[in-house]
Amino acid sequence: MKKLSIIIPAYNEETRIREFLRELIDYSKKNLDNYEIIIVNDGSKDKTREVIKNIIHECEKARLISYTTNKGKGHAVLQGMLAAKGDFTLFIDADGSIQPKEIMKMYKTYHRTNIDVIIGSRKSSESYITLHQPLHRRFFSKIFNLYSNFLFRVKINDLLCGFKGFSRSAADKIFSNLRAFRWEFDVEILYRARKEKYRILELPIEWKHQEGSKIKTLDPLFIFINLLILRLRYI
Repeated sequence: MKKLSIIIPAYNEETRIREFLRELIDYSKKNLDNYEIIIVNDGSKDKTREVIKNIIHECEKARLISYTTNKGKGHAVLQGMLAAKGDFTLFIDADGSIQPKEIMKMYKTYHRTNIDVIIGSRKSSESYITLHQPLHRRFFSKIFNLYSNFLFRVKINDLLCGFKGFSRSAADKIFSNLRAFRWEFDVEILYRARKEKYRILELPIEWKHQEGSKIKTLDPLFIFINLLILRLRYI
């Protein structure tokens, strides 16, 4: 198979990334051949950087990109995309909500279908949710999807799932000159994918809720305002 790049954006994940990163490295060594793992520390204030360095120092196919100022998940993913050498590049959340085995499922789906954009979906009838989000998080997710699809017409059921993959050519187009780097980032990249007329596949996944949400009380309000501003910028 061609080279696979795995990008992991991380911000203040010292308590959750340790187990996931160890499982990912172990799984990759046993099941993948031509691959690289790029962890991007997005200005964490805790010991995320030190935890990552201690885990990857014996894995020659894993490397760390780190900077001191938090700039948002979108910026972290972008830095990983710019550094990636893979023919297919995906990003996956650092919290362990998605197991490493889902990476192989996405990668095989890409080779089987040759679809340029594949996104993990928790909303499919074939998805397997071992532990659901709290009710208020599910409500926010539903409203976010309805609002975003209304503004951008992306026609995607699970915009915020932190597991998305791109062919090299699609990544180069979609991630060029991004305008949003925080919660709106997921919507922007899929909007761009639609505008470029890439085929998008929603892939059913196994998913488990992990505690440690970074959403603050007023964040939903700012997110909805920023989505509207982003849409106006594209008019």
